[in-house]
Amino acid sequence: MSEQWEPTPEQHELLFAELGRCVYVFQAIEARLKIMLPHLIPPGQENSLASEDFSNWRLYLDSKTTLGPLIQKLKEHVESSHPELLDQAWTQIVKYRNEVMHHYVEQPFSRMDTEAKYNEALQFLRHRRTTAIPLLLILQDMCIIYMHELSSDQALVESTIIH
Repeated sequence: MSEQWEPTPEQHELLFAELGRCVYVFQAIEARLKIMLPHLIPPGQENSLASEDFSNWRLYLDSKTTLGPLIQKLKEHVESSHPELLDQAWTQIVKYRNEVMHHYVEQPFSRMDTEAKYNEALQFLRHRRTTAIPLLLILQDMCIIYMHELSSDQALVESTIIH
């Protein structure tokens, strides 16, 4: 009679650490979109949502809106020479997010009753995280630029008030 395989405590730690990193990346994307969306100007428009009614800047930040609807809103603010490729990439990110957040335990490898299933689970999570990281980095850079602009504008307002 053969013994059933079980992951070691270290393997469990590694897998759940990867799951946590994956969850963090998708939540960080959502958070940055919630910060940025009210301040983006849609192509062909001169004013952003924030400039029309500044109270709307918390519209997404205070909401429970998740990645799918946020990406749909982002699409309104982006022009591309290949919109179908951009749409395909963003659709993939949302699909991967949903697989991790809502359907991970439904995956055939989630029981991890063989070493192959353990490795498949780890690879599944790593692939989803590494696919989402470029979008996170772009949004992170946009937030940094936006924050820098805000601090520059505030310095200008403060210096104008003082002088």
